[in-house]
Amino acid sequence: MSTRPAQRVDVWFGLFWTLIGVVITIESWRMDRLEQQHINPYTVPGLVPGMLGVVLAIFGCVLLARGWRGAAPAENPLEEELLGLDETPAEEDGQGKAEPWRVALALVLCLSFGAGLVGSGLPFWFAAFAFLFTAILAFEWPERAAEGTIARGALRAAIVAACAAAAISFVFQEVFLVRLP
Repeated sequence: MSTRPAQRVDVWFGLFWTLIGVVITIESWRMDRLEQQHINPYTVPGLVPGMLGVVLAIFGCVLLARGWRGAAPAENPLEEELLGLDETPAEEDGQGKAEPWRVALALVLCLSFGAGLVGSGLPFWFAAFAFLFTAILAFEWPERAAEGTIARGALRAAIVAACAAAAISFVFQEVFLVRLP
């Protein structure tokens, strides 16, 4: 195994996400299936968390294997292009520089949605719309402001947020039969 820092981090995070995924899957499997109440098998408690746990474990194994065999995170040119991880300095192409404010903004938005909007009395579809609209607009703001297309960006964010909020509400209420606030 190589000792490059990025590869070591991939190994450790791969182990972490694999273990988290396995624990989530096991605990989801152990949940009561409510057979005595004749619950639809597609709506049993633990189904969605179990599937998410399996996906986390799979991706954790992929990350672990990549770090173990010594593959750099961006050896694939397509991956480099998609993730903006090329070797061009950030000053030359305007990409690639670390922007910690994006992580902080994502954390604030997600916590606001989970702890503030959901369950506050607002309909779920509206809370989802507000979160998505705000997130899209906030993350695109610097580029839109530089290009002078803030109004177009706001309209696009509203359309995407409305469609996504409607789809999410529909899937939860009609497919998973979850009553949303």
